[in-house]
Amino acid sequence: MRRQHYQRKGFLIAIISACLPAAIIGMILYVVGTQQIEAEGQKTHRNQVAYATERINENLNHLESIMAQWSFNLNLSSSYKDLDLYKDYRSTRSIYQALSWIKSSDPLIQEVTLYLDKQQVLIKESTGITGIESIEEKQLYRALASYQRDVYWTNRLAPRKENVPYTLVVRIPGGLVETEAALIIDVSAKQLNALIAELDSEGTGATLLMQQDGGIVSLGATDIHQPTALDQTLMKSVKGQKTEHASSVESWDGEAYSVSYGQMKRIENMWIIAAATPLEQMTKPVQTVSRVMILTGCFGILLALFLSWYSYRHMYQPVQRLMQQLLPGRAAVTTDEFATIADEWKHLSRESQILQERVDQQLPSLRENFLLQLLQGHLSFLSENELADRMAQYGWEISDRVFAVLAVQMHGIYRSEGKFSQGDEQLVTFAAVNITQELTKGKGLEANTVNFQDMTLGILIRQPANMSVESIQSSLFHLAEELAHTLNSLLKLEVTVSVGTRTSELRRLPVLFDDARSALNYRKLGEEQQILDVNELIPGGHDAIMYPFEEESLLLKALRSGNEEELTQRLDEFLRLLKNQSVIELGVRQGLLQLCSNMLNTIMISGYNPLALNEGLDMWEQLAEVREPEAVLAWMKQHIIEPYVSRLHSTQDMQLKQLIENVLQTIHTNYAKDISLEGCADLHGTYSKKLSLGFKQVTGQTFIDYLTQFRLNQAKKLLVETDEKINDIAMQVGYQPPYFNRLFKKYEGITPGQYREKADQL
Repeated sequence: MRRQHYQRKGFLIAIISACLPAAIIGMILYVVGTQQIEAEGQKTHRNQVAYATERINENLNHLESIMAQWSFNLNLSSSYKDLDLYKDYRSTRSIYQALSWIKSSDPLIQEVTLYLDKQQVLIKESTGITGIESIEEKQLYRALASYQRDVYWTNRLAPRKENVPYTLVVRIPGGLVETEAALIIDVSAKQLNALIAELDSEGTGATLLMQQDGGIVSLGATDIHQPTALDQTLMKSVKGQKTEHASSVESWDGEAYSVSYGQMKRIENMWIIAAATPLEQMTKPVQTVSRVMILTGCFGILLALFLSWYSYRHMYQPVQRLMQQLLPGRAAVTTDEFATIADEWKHLSRESQILQERVDQQLPSLRENFLLQLLQGHLSFLSENELADRMAQYGWEISDRVFAVLAVQMHGIYRSEGKFSQGDEQLVTFAAVNITQELTKGKGLEANTVNFQDMTLGILIRQPANMSVESIQSSLFHLAEELAHTLNSLLKLEVTVSVGTRTSELRRLPVLFDDARSALNYRKLGEEQQILDVNELIPGGHDAIMYPFEEESLLLKALRSGNEEELTQRLDEFLRLLKNQSVIELGVRQGLLQLCSNMLNTIMISGYNPLALNEGLDMWEQLAEVREPEAVLAWMKQHIIEPYVSRLHSTQDMQLKQLIENVLQTIHTNYAKDISLEGCADLHGTYSKKLSLGFKQVTGQTFIDYLTQFRLNQAKKLLVETDEKINDIAMQVGYQPPYFNRLFKKYEGITPGQYREKADQL
């Protein structure tokens, strides 16, 4: 009962704490704050009008400015007086384009018209060229073009144009030059009205934009030809005002209004923006909110007292579920759950820290094992990018780096002055690795050491790619000399260091290291310290070799992977290159026999017995009887490649099926948890690309599709067989409720609730 008392008490305190302050604040606002809010509302209204005045002034200034700029940009190569609109097609087209650009340059522009004085025509982008027929219109447009100002506003065209109260006129050219044309810009009444109407978003007051002499430019949402009584009152109130900004309280029809206005200077005139808003509209929301807060607070307190006994159980359901997850199978606690959750969280945090420390402890071993496999060529199935990704995961910086290898071998353990004895090979190698690591670390080199447990160790050095070959070789030889001297001094053994070449490709490291280890065979007996250069000890011969080595390397790689299609292509290409390099039949046959021998060697290294694959067939005896190169190739395909690939695929398929079975078991057991392709790959000792392809091959579905379908099937069972809430079911199958609902609708075509109702009706 202690736990229930704690939960009930906490719930009551939360309800009272939430509702009682709201009720008190509502009473204070209702009784004390109304007048203050009216004053603040009036101030806000004045600031709002001032801001709107500034914003509209900026829009009109922008319009005037860009029109003045366009008046200079519209000058043609010849004057408008000499322009023939029907013959000078290029000039006419440029005028149309310019009018279109002008119209789109400002949202306040409704229409742009170019008036040509001599031609007595109007040019519009929308309607084209229109002649001026009546004498009255000719006089009107000529008067507009000969006005004393270059840019000015006028309403003289308003009677002729619907919904265009004012027009901006720009003379071309301006100044003292005789005017040949004029730009007539019709301001969009809709856009201007929308800007003014924003001051009265509720539609309960009035807004206007007028000239100082009383000319109406806009009444916001009201037609300027049909002003309301409130509009007329607002006009009288602000007409003739001299101050830039002001506000006052006016009465109309028994109601008080807050009236605010602002002025903005236009060409030759002063325009006024004004707005009238009912004071009751400003204070009504506050009064309503205050009353609602009082009623809500009081009602919430009463309702909380009656419902607390029932509601606390539902409030604590998430806590109880969390407790069940944290303490599965344990007895219910007698203290409050939050203290228990905190203790359990600390416990899980400690376990997580311990696991992280274990991972950190194992990381050096994992890195060394990876490097050992890489240098020994066991990772040849990985591409260059995959190798780079693996190395980046282990914390190696490999971008803009080249790689060099050193091989170190120690001898004379039987003559080590009693310091080491037979059987201490692993101990000697371990000591040499530690000494090497300390030496390279002290020099700040990016180096990693591999222990081969046989008095031999390898060193992989990463160096900047922008270093010259001479600098790299020099640094490698300095390191080799210091390493040989240090190991010889400390271990009292003969030390030989083989310096290999450099490469920027990770896939070539096994070849480089094999060369470095092979060079150790050229050491001189009895010398305590030796430095060997691979480039000098294993030089290239001068005889022409008629053999496609590179193609053989690619062919053997395809053989190891079991890619039969690529093998066939590589064999044909190998024979073609061999024929091109050696036109003599004997040379071609010897090349094919050499390839056959290397293929058998590769098969044996892979762990397969060629005799078992061919049931004891004497391959060399049969092969000696085949004369034609194409026949030799066909024989190799039949008796070597096909049996090996078949056995390899059989083994790989069985391993792949076992892997996928284990992954499926993981999904079926842990589908409610956070499962990913990468996590399953790490769990089962493989990599994500292989698992993805294998999963699709075995199940016919992608990993994510299978996981999603399995989870939805489990959810459908719970929807039909239980009465649990849909949100709880979503959590049980590993989804958040909103995402679960969308996913269920996508796959099933109906929502989870509709699925349950449909199942209940069956």
